[in-house]
Amino acid sequence: MNNPIVRGTAPDGPVYTIVDITPDLARKWLNQNTHNRNFRERVGKAYAADMRAGNWREDGQSIRFAEGDIVLLDNPPIVGDALLDGQHRLWAIANSGVTTRMLVVSNLPDDTQDTMDTGAKRSLGDVLKLRGEDYYVTLASALFRVHMWKQGYRKNHKSAGDARPTHRQLLQVLDEHPELRRSAEIASRLRNSFRLSGSTGALCHWLFVRIDESDCAFFFARLSDGAGLMADDPIYALRRAVENLAADKGRPSEEYMTALVIKSWNAYREGRSVRLLQYKAGGAAPEAYPEPK
Repeated sequence: MNNPIVRGTAPDGPVYTIVDITPDLARKWLNQNTHNRNFRERVGKAYAADMRAGNWREDGQSIRFAEGDIVLLDNPPIVGDALLDGQHRLWAIANSGVTTRMLVVSNLPDDTQDTMDTGAKRSLGDVLKLRGEDYYVTLASALFRVHMWKQGYRKNHKSAGDARPTHRQLLQVLDEHPELRRSAEIASRLRNSFRLSGSTGALCHWLFVRIDESDCAFFFARLSDGAGLMADDPIYALRRAVENLAADKGRPSEEYMTALVIKSWNAYREGRSVRLLQYKAGGAAPEAYPEPK
């Protein structure tokens, strides 16, 4: 590795250094993590996954240390007092085994930690909007739902733990499935006439269009306008179920609503009559989660 490059120094102020942080160095600096917020393992593992996949990018974020003796040498490049910011990134480097270049700022007053991580975090929707994507809010939620679906999660996403993705992983989903832009558009327009969330609508459209494009177009068109549907039509049963749930107090989970849409789709594809559409998620004999056919 090259020696650290000093970008600017001040004898009584911060020292700024560009450092190639090796896993060994990250572990050494983590020993100085004596005054920080609680470590969130899920965040660290998500960062490590990005690093191993080559998705990590230098974005100007720094590793920050409190005031202390500073030595610009290879072993270690910077020695200071307590680590103030960067524990999740250092943990990710240590556990991914990937050397990563970062800006390191040392010799900071202890009280600067009071102002760290207090700003609003940029959402994936914000990122997509800045990229010029249409329907960026629905597209962001669709990318998350598709990622989780591909990972095998059908319900209770809060239990996903380490599988919850980073922004870069979700942007990679968009690169792999640009057709999700169309699914987000269809789902956003559907919401103008039907009380189905953009998240569920986009996921289901993406799933169904991969099975049969023509059937998918008809299914979503009738879901939107209800034209010509008989009382025992599974699409009509879905419309009634969603309207009834919307009138009740409380909001059903996205996973529950997705199950209803899939059950309606499967019945439509099989030509079965349905008058009452339900999904039994729990109890003594819960249903298996439906898969689109």
